Amino acid sequence: MVEAAQQLVRSFRLQGGGAHLSVAGFGGGASRSAVISNPPSALILDGPRLLRDLLNDALTKGSQGVLLHLNNLENLTEAATERAADVLRSIRDQALLLDGLHLVVVGTTDAVGTVVQRHTQIRSVFSHPVVLDPLPLPDMYKLLDRRYQALQLDPTRPWRAPITDAVVEQLYGVFRGDLRGLLKSLEDGMQALLGLAAMGDAAMPISLDDLLPVLKRRNQLELQRRLGATYWERVLCWAATDPAATQTQAELAMLWRIQQPSVSQTLQQLTVARAVEALPRCGREPIQYLLTGTTRLAT
Repeated sequence: MVEAAQQLVRSFRLQGGGAHLSVAGFGGGASRSAVISNPPSALILDGPRLLRDLLNDALTKGSQGVLLHLNNLENLTEAATERAADVLRSIRDQALLLDGLHLVVVGTTDAVGTVVQRHTQIRSVFSHPVVLDPLPLPDMYKLLDRRYQALQLDPTRPWRAPITDAVVEQLYGVFRGDLRGLLKSLEDGMQALLGLAAMGDAAMPISLDDLLPVLKRRNQLELQRRLGATYWERVLCWAATDPAATQTQAELAMLWRIQQPSVSQTLQQLTVARAVEALPRCGREPIQYLLTGTTRLAT
């Protein structure tokens, strides 16, 4: 059974370059990659059938099931993330509702939200997603220090952090401890400011005054492109009240002065564009919505 699984992964690595193994592999069909290999027919296996066989084999040997791990969703482009959501919807009945199959989706809150909340059918599969507690801020500093040390070209020379502690603390608050969202913003901002941080030993660490305008401009342009004028204006209206505050659909209807169906449609578009996230529901309380970290940086 393990050999069969290895053959399936091998098949889609050959066809698709290994970009989306877990999602595309179990979606079936030929890869859309420009570089296509023709593996032996024995390697072209039925993903849902293979999952069923793996589950049966695991259960008969005393296991509690099979873990399907969809990792690093933040590395997908916007279009690829939406395709991943479409693929999950297409294989929901055949592959995702099997007894004993446990699903773990890992990535930034924005990316995971796009994949598991884009379609109603998939939201029912992930009806109670578990969101891990944020990494404590002191541990965040330790993680960054380890990363800086790993990137040293000459370990014998002294080094300094490329950003101030205030930058880390501010982004940590904006992303509510979302480690991947924080690191992605640091990467985006530092790429634009690399010249300022690499002017020799006298260079000062990048400060909030340096980084925040770059992130604001970058995220504004990206969100305006995704949302269009109408939805972008509604985001600005929301942010003008309190960008860190949660809102219900009823509150947004009053804020935007539109009817309930239009609020639902707007929130759906904003969620798909990763501008808004829906917080886990508490009992029968109305769902609370929050501007994502990237949106708060943009506004």
